[in-house]
Amino acid sequence: MFDVVDIIAIKDYLKKLQKVVNFDHSFSFAGIRLVKKSKIDDILCCVYAKLPESYKKMLKTKVDVQRYNSVLCYGLLTKLLAKKFFLDKNLCIIHITEVNKLISSVILGIERDINNIEKLFEDHDN
Repeated sequence: MFDVVDIIAIKDYLKKLQKVVNFDHSFSFAGIRLVKKSKIDDILCCVYAKLPESYKKMLKTKVDVQRYNSVLCYGLLTKLLAKKFFLDKNLCIIHITEVNKLISSVILGIERDINNIEKLFEDHDN
């Protein structure tokens, strides 16, 4: 079973990501924020490093992704956070409402989904 400490760390990184997109932006206008790509990438790298291999496989294969809301939301989140600003490739365009909803959804469901995915992979291996 996946370590609870790692789940707590993942949630903490996601909350940190939420703070960065909400408060550490270069420019803000009408629900859109410009945030340094390096800050987003640093946090996403930490999240990805803590995710179990089974969860990463689920992200890549997209098999039964609708069964796991956090997997679906995490995939959408990474796509939204990858949109670069056309005038400066070091900045990302963040649609704050959508990104906040996705981060919150991932935080709410990731523990349950990790446990279910780990069980699925354990059953599959046996």
